Formats: sequence, C-alpha cells, structure tokens
Amino acid sequence: MIKKIFAYLIVLSVFLFPGFTFAMSETQGATNYVSNISSYSEEDLVALITKLQNQLEEIRKNKVQCILAGIDLSIGDGEDDGLKEYVMGLQNFLKEKGYFKNKSTGYFGKLTRAALKNFQKDIGIDQTGELNAGVRASVKNLKCQKDFQIKKAETEYQKKETVGSVGTVTSIALEVNGNMAKWSTVGYSKEGFKIVWSKNPHPTYPTRNDDKYLYTSDTGSSSATLDAFNGTGTYYARACEYLGGSCGIYSNEITLSL
Repeated sequence: MIKKIFAYLIVLSVFLFPGFTFAMSETQGATNYVSNISSYSEEDLVALITKLQNQLEEIRKNKVQCILAGIDLSIGDGEDDGLKEYVMGLQNFLKEKGYFKNKSTGYFGKLTRAALKNFQKDIGIDQTGELNAGVRASVKNLKCQKDFQIKKAETEYQKKETVGSVGTVTSIALEVNGNMAKWSTVGYSKEGFKIVWSKNPHPTYPTRNDDKYLYTSDTGSSSATLDAFNGTGTYYARACEYLGGSCGIYSNEITLSL
C-alpha cells in the first residue's frame, strides 16, 4: 500500500511541480527521497495526497487572470450612483477568494471595506480599504475562476460623472492648520464630503494615480487629518461635495507641507 501511495505522490507531484524530479536528483537523489517518504505513516501520506489533490483542483478551477473594474471604489459607492455593477464585481471577487461572506449587494459598505482591507493585508499592500491602482495591479498576478471586470464602457461612466446629479452645495471654503484640513459649506450634502490631496496640483475624485482621498459620510463633519502618503513635501488639497461616485462642487485649493 505504501508503495502505491508513493507512486501516486510522485506522479501527482511531477504534474503539479514540473521541477520536482530535477530537484530530487539535484539535492538528495531519488534513493534518499524514497527513504524519507518511507518513514511517513500511511495516514500522513494520505493527508499529503489530499492536500496535493486540493491544489490540483484549485489550479483546474482558476484558469483566468483576475481583473477588476478600472475605476476607483470606496465606502459609500454603489447606491444610486451608477457604480453598483462595479462594486458587485469587487464583492464577487472577494467572495471567491474567501474574504467576503455576505450577499453581493453592489453597495460598498463597512463589510466590503473590512473584507478588502483583509485582502490587502494578506497580499502585502497598503490597507486602505479602497479599490485603487495598487489593488488592481496585485490582483492581476492572481488566477480566478472568472473575469470580474465589468464590460460596461468606462466612457459611459465618465460621461455620467460630468453630467450627473447636481447637489445642493453652492460653495465650500477650505483652510489648513498644520495637517488638519477644515472646511465650511453653503448648502447641504446628503452624501457627505471627500477630501482629496496630492503632490500634483488640482487633485480630483475619482483619483488619479498620485492622488489620495478621505471620505466622510457624516454630513456634519468639517475636518480631516491629512498624511504625507507620498513622502514629505508640498501637497495640494481640495474638499468636495460627494454625489456618490463623483464630486460636485469643489472647494478652493490649498497648499500645505506634510
């Protein structure tokens, strides 16, 4: 029985790991390897076979490159803003990888943010809880069962941003004290505010590659602490009325040293 298990292990290992046979001859040699395998119990070998079979099944299932939406997403997105499909694609990806246990609703809430942060932690990138360029680049190195990229044309989304909903805020005044940005508004923003900052002038939302943002859904909020996410130096910042997926009215642009 042990010999049969050993033979099966050899065949399965060679299939899963092409360099397996070469590695054996380069290190200990096949004879020593057989001796080491023989020291395992039958239960241990069966467990090892099961593990290899699971890996083989995972390889068979995950055949395509993982691709997510080419649009930045953050908490608050996906409800009545044209981003529901994009958020649902992210949720389905996180669900496939074992991070999102709930129903995919298409709304980017606290559960989606927590799941995304856990995924970012495990792959070793900044735990922002946002779908951004860093996440998309890392995801492309993985294999998935299917493509989670939404086929909807991005030009349609961008057009919607420019001619989309008009908010009730008529002006925002932004000032800075140290690394604390404070703003005051004329009008009411039911979706809250986003603060965008960058080393490049005129930061925007959705963000460019070198921009960063903070979102507050609290309509009464009027301040945020900014950090030097791209090294120390001069940064440019603006506050905006969040309309869900895009910004409406922007504040004046300020410069600050971080």
